[in-house]
Amino acid sequence: MKRRKIKKSKPMFKKRRSPAKTVLNVLLIAALLAGIAFLGYSVGKPIVQFLRDRPNREVSNPDGPGITTAPPETEPAITTAPPETSGAETEPEPIVEEKSPGKGILYVSIPAGSGFDAGAYIDQRIEQAVQNGYGGIELDLVSVGGKILFNTANELAVRSSAVPAGAIPDLKAIADKITAAGLIPYARVSALTDHLASWDKSICYLFENSTSTWLDESVSNGGKPWISAFSQAARDYVSLTVKEISDAGFEGVIAAELEFPPFRNSDLNYVGQIVKSADRYKGLIEFSNCLADAAGQEKTYAVEVDAEDILSGRAEILKDPAALNCSVIYVRYSSAAVGTRISKPDGSEISYEGLSEADKLNVVFKTVTEALAGSGKKMIPAVAERSEAEALEALGYDVENYIEY
Repeated sequence: MKRRKIKKSKPMFKKRRSPAKTVLNVLLIAALLAGIAFLGYSVGKPIVQFLRDRPNREVSNPDGPGITTAPPETEPAITTAPPETSGAETEPEPIVEEKSPGKGILYVSIPAGSGFDAGAYIDQRIEQAVQNGYGGIELDLVSVGGKILFNTANELAVRSSAVPAGAIPDLKAIADKITAAGLIPYARVSALTDHLASWDKSICYLFENSTSTWLDESVSNGGKPWISAFSQAARDYVSLTVKEISDAGFEGVIAAELEFPPFRNSDLNYVGQIVKSADRYKGLIEFSNCLADAAGQEKTYAVEVDAEDILSGRAEILKDPAALNCSVIYVRYSSAAVGTRISKPDGSEISYEGLSEADKLNVVFKTVTEALAGSGKKMIPAVAERSEAEALEALGYDVENYIEY
């Protein structure tokens, strides 16, 4: 008889857990979770802080000790400025007032003599020009009579003792000083009144067909030679001086006394046909043009003529103004030099008697303007007082670059 196997089956219902044991299990699980949370917070916070600060730390370079490598650059964040609102107040930009250039040129004659400080004297006149609103300074560098008032390299001038004691030692330094003060440096050159270097027979008037020097008076009366407008050596002599002035930094050269000596009839016969010819004025024009060439095309070259010479018709330099290589004619006016009457070569006269100084000034410059009409040259006054320039400006004349003597 086979033995029957008996299978054991699981009970259908679990055994009921006691309440005390359930509470204990809950407390254990809660304690375990709290421990895990505390451990994660304690360990995780330093790791997070380390990772956050890592881009700002120096990274050691394996190439060698002490060498550090900068962290990689990151693109900066692009920010947009907030839109302007109509009610926002903005700071107004400061208004810079532009200083207008000065008007007029102040003439400066340099006293010569031993012990005289030309530099200090010019400094005073520069200050005067700046304080009074001038635009430039005109230095008398070749004076009437032939003195050259700066240390020139011109051998004939040095040999002739044409450079006086107290002359300007460094012409370029003076030009630079005038320019640094905001002024334009001009030079006045008395072209044909030389009585010093003209003792050299190569540059003076000689008797016709002779080597004798013509003098404007007898030797006993202090007669002096004059530089000849027709002498090529004379043109070279004065041109060399003008070039020195231009090279030193002077922006303008104003040539004055472009005229013949006061020849008497007997003098004309002695000197001969060269000064008796009706075309002798061409010698003056050619002399002037040589000086213009020496000054250079980039510089201003002008001719100065006395008002009384224009009024009387004796300004031979203006007989053919179109042939002059200049665009400006300075008309020098002196009420005393004009006087009350002007005599013309034809015997007629111009009278200013009974006129006030203002009316006289007006009449003179009206006549001068008419005389220069059609010449193609600009007329600029050269007067003794600023008030005279202001009066002419009120009458419509251009006095922007007038000269005040």
